[in-house]
Amino acid sequence: PERVYRTGDRARRLEDGSIEFLGRLDAQVKVRGHRIEPAEVEAALLRHPAVRQAVVGARGPAGAARLVAWLLPAGGPASPAELRAAVREVLPEPMVPSAFVWMDAFPLTPSGKLDRRALPEPGGVRPEVAEYVAPRTPAEEALAAIWREVLGVERVGVHDRFFDLGGHSLLATQVVSRIQRALGLALPLRALFEAPTVAALAERLPAAAPGDGDADRIRPLARRSRAAVAGG
Repeated sequence: PERVYRTGDRARRLEDGSIEFLGRLDAQVKVRGHRIEPAEVEAALLRHPAVRQAVVGARGPAGAARLVAWLLPAGGPASPAELRAAVREVLPEPMVPSAFVWMDAFPLTPSGKLDRRALPEPGGVRPEVAEYVAPRTPAEEALAAIWREVLGVERVGVHDRFFDLGGHSLLATQVVSRIQRALGLALPLRALFEAPTVAALAERLPAAAPGDGDADRIRPLARRSRAAVAGG
């Protein structure tokens, strides 16, 4: 007999025998290859005393969607860093929203239900992250330059977390590849997950490929980094 699996997807079979995907039967979303249940992220956000209500969803084109949280305040303000920390206490990194939108009220349909399509797009190119601290060494300047190019942001501080700036596993592979190509240093992908800030990752560079020539490879890219900052 033919085996059938319940996937949670909604689809229909066309006359030619092919299957057309129509969406999900539940609220599950797919972000960067991970299937995420928004209700779990919403519950994690509600643990924070500054959040009265939370709605989580995916925004952006397929393959580049990011997780966004729309929030109603319960009291004093909370920074994105505080909210991300609250989620990370109970959920893995792929389930941490990359953008937060504070609202006075959620949009509703004529029947009084939440109108997800009317939720506003998160604004701003660079998410609000840690207090900006400029690169202090050639290695940090070189890494910051690579992160800016890959993430498409104007400025990267040494304490900014890669994933808080909108990074994900696919972009992480690009960072590691560019470090290899630009600096000649072999760095495992897991290093960026274990050391997700410029400052922490810079400390791992000498261990990746120690030698007297490291500084000669790093300084040219660092000079381009300083020129880009001065010109921007």
